[in-house]
Amino acid sequence: MNMVQDKFLNFIRRSRWILLVGFLGMACSGLELESSQALEHPPEARQFDFWLGKWDVNLRILQDDLEWKDSIAAEAHIISILNGKAILELWDSVPIKGFSLRYFDSDLGRWVLWLNWPGKNRSGSSSLTGAFRHGRGEFYSESQSPDGGRSLQRYTFSDVGPSSLRWDDAYSQDGGRSWTHQWIMEFSRTAAAAKLPERGGTAHTFHEGKRCDREEFEVYAPLVGYRAGRLGFGRDPESSIPATLTGYRILDGCAVLLFLRFQRDGIQREIFYHLTFNTYANRFELLGLENQPTVPAFIAYSPVNSAELQFQTASSNPGPGVRYRIDLDSGQIQIVEQRWNEAEQSWDLHWQAQFPDMESP
Repeated sequence: MNMVQDKFLNFIRRSRWILLVGFLGMACSGLELESSQALEHPPEARQFDFWLGKWDVNLRILQDDLEWKDSIAAEAHIISILNGKAILELWDSVPIKGFSLRYFDSDLGRWVLWLNWPGKNRSGSSSLTGAFRHGRGEFYSESQSPDGGRSLQRYTFSDVGPSSLRWDDAYSQDGGRSWTHQWIMEFSRTAAAAKLPERGGTAHTFHEGKRCDREEFEVYAPLVGYRAGRLGFGRDPESSIPATLTGYRILDGCAVLLFLRFQRDGIQREIFYHLTFNTYANRFELLGLENQPTVPAFIAYSPVNSAELQFQTASSNPGPGVRYRIDLDSGQIQIVEQRWNEAEQSWDLHWQAQFPDMESP
């Protein structure tokens, strides 16, 4: 590993443990599939629209002599997804690759950012929250350093123009009284829009699949491509409706992106997933967000050392939360959501989707 990758992974690693523990304890509501809610998002959801498109990125890194050096040239694709609810970032260079998902949480009144910037056979998500003020976006996370101290991280967007912007990171060991900078990214626009291939396959940041080549990262590879199937609610066979599943390999083999789409009661529904093997926690990790305006993202984990794609969220309310299962059998895919029935002390089937047919991207 070169020095640039090592410095970045050390920065990310500081936030992994506290975020994993914290989000295992936060409330996760699962997928609320109400049809009565109009898909209109708050005006704050447009605050990142300046970033949409394709960008050349000049990454400057602070050197040991405190001089800034142009270190890495990258290309970033920034895409609006989920009917404008969220922003997808795919950041690509030879030594470093990154993914982020960000959306405005109306209940929190803040932006929520999820990131995965993997190293060689190292992957897992971390999160920040923040807001825009006077055209400047600041986003924070807190973690515990190896010596037990408290560490703050801050990502900042500033100097935004039609064809350029600046991003920088900083961290503080004294509660925010002083900050140490490490990276600056200078973005220069190359295209007004970026998009994913319509039929799935590989997306920006995927090359030969060598960044993450452990066997755990191959478990979910069959999800890539385009499939047509059906989705049903509960155990009522008459509730079954057409659905599609589109999958993409990203981060040179470290993760897949999935889009589950269907229409119910005349409203187009879409659920986004980021699936990876979290090497820091030694378990599969599923991040999800749907296009319903008020429903927050969830993150769920498999049991430690499990080879199965079975996930469970945690909830601040009594009960074990929500369970998800992805079955891959003879080329078929089944995705199942179950919810805990406190009165019956059992798991109830909420919905299930089956995709028997495969279309090559």
